[in-house]
Amino acid sequence: MIKLKSELKANLKNNKEEAILVGKEENSINELQGLTNTAGVISKKILYHSANHINPAYYISESKLNTLKEEISKNKENVVIFDNELSPAQHRNIEEELEIKIIDRTQLIMDIFAQHAHTKESKIQVELAQLEYLLPRIKGQGTEMSRLAGGIGTRGPGESKLEVDRRRIEKRIHRLKEKLKKVSRVRKNQRKNRKDPLIALVGYTNAGKSTLMNYLTEAETEVDDKLFATLDSTLRKMKLPAGKNVILTDTIGFINRLPHQLLASFESTLEEIRNADILLHVIDLNQQDFENKINVVNNVLSDMDLDDKTIIKVFNKCDLVNEAAISDINLQYPESISISAQTGNGVDKLINHLNMLIKKSMQKIELNIPYNRAHIIEKLHEEGNVITEEYQEKNIYIKALVSNKLADILKPYRKKETAK
Repeated sequence: MIKLKSELKANLKNNKEEAILVGKEENSINELQGLTNTAGVISKKILYHSANHINPAYYISESKLNTLKEEISKNKENVVIFDNELSPAQHRNIEEELEIKIIDRTQLIMDIFAQHAHTKESKIQVELAQLEYLLPRIKGQGTEMSRLAGGIGTRGPGESKLEVDRRRIEKRIHRLKEKLKKVSRVRKNQRKNRKDPLIALVGYTNAGKSTLMNYLTEAETEVDDKLFATLDSTLRKMKLPAGKNVILTDTIGFINRLPHQLLASFESTLEEIRNADILLHVIDLNQQDFENKINVVNNVLSDMDLDDKTIIKVFNKCDLVNEAAISDINLQYPESISISAQTGNGVDKLINHLNMLIKKSMQKIELNIPYNRAHIIEKLHEEGNVITEEYQEKNIYIKALVSNKLADILKPYRKKETAK
C-alpha cells in the first residue's frame, strides 16, 4: 500500500486525476460523469451499489468497499467520487480504509463552482458554501480534508488549502456573511433605481440560458458545453417591439440535489429571480430525461415560493430533435415555445410573446408637453414607444405607448386618454 500511495501522489503531481465513480442509478451516474469531466477529472470506472441498504459506517457495503480496494490496487485511480453527500463519519471511515482521496457529490459541485467563480461576489458565495460544508467535518484543532493535497476538492477562492482550524473557519464564515449582507444592500438599492420590467432566465444547468441571453441582447456571456459554466448573474437591456425596454438576467443553473449550502450562499444572486416580473424556464429538449429536469427546476422555484410568477417554458435546442418531438411538446405543453437559441429559430415567437405580456401593462396616452418641460420627451423615448411627436406653437404634442406607472406620473400633461 505504501508503494500505491507513492504512485498516487506522483499522478497528482502530474495533474493527472483519475476517478472511480460510485452511485446507484444510471441517469444520476451519467450526470456525475458530466460533473467529473467539468471538474477536470477523468472518470475511469463506475461502481454501482445497492439502493436498498445504506451502511451507516461506509455508506456502501463492506463487500463493495473491498471491491473498491481491489480496483484501486489494480488500476491506480487516485480519487473516488460518490454520487451522494457523505456524512463526516462516512467520509472519514472510507478514506481511512482506502487511503485515497474521497470526494462526495457536494464537494464535486462546490469544486466546479470554485473554478467558475470570477466576480468578487461569486467568490465570496462559493467560499462561504465551502467553509460551511467543511466546518462539521473538522476533527480536532486542525485537519486536512484529504490524505492527498491538491486537485479536486481543494480548490477555492479563499484559503489556498482547506487546512484551517475550526476557530478560523467560524471567524471567516462570519466575515463572509457580513460581506454578503453589504452586497445584498447594494443590490437592493440598484433594484430601487430600475424602471424597466425584469425577465429572469432560469433552468437546469447547461440548458442554453446563456446562449439565449446572448441571442436576445447581443451580450457576451460565457457559453460553454459544461455544467455551471455561468455563475455570475448578468443583467442586459433589451427593447421590445412595443418600444418598452426590459432587463434580462441570467443566473446560476439548477441541478438535482444542488447543495443547500450553495443555495443559501447564493441568496443575494437568486434575489434577481425573486424580483423578476417574468421567468423564462429554459429546457434542453435534446435531453432524454428533460421531464425530470423540469421537475427539479419546478421544485426549486416552489421552494423559493415563486409558483405565482408568470413562467414561460422555453424548449431549447429544437434544431437537434425531429419534428415529431416538437409536435409532442406542443401538445403536452401548449403554452410553451420551442426555439433554438443557437440558430435563432422560434426566437421571434418568444419575443412577440414577451411583447404581448409587457404590452398588457402599458397604455396609449396623448400629451401636451410645455417647452420648458421638454426633458420629459427623452424619458418617453427611453421608457416607452413614441408614436407621434409634433412641435407646435405652444407645446409639444406626443402620442406614446408607456407603462401604467409612467402614465400616472404624466397625468398633468395629458391631453386625452385613448383605449389601450
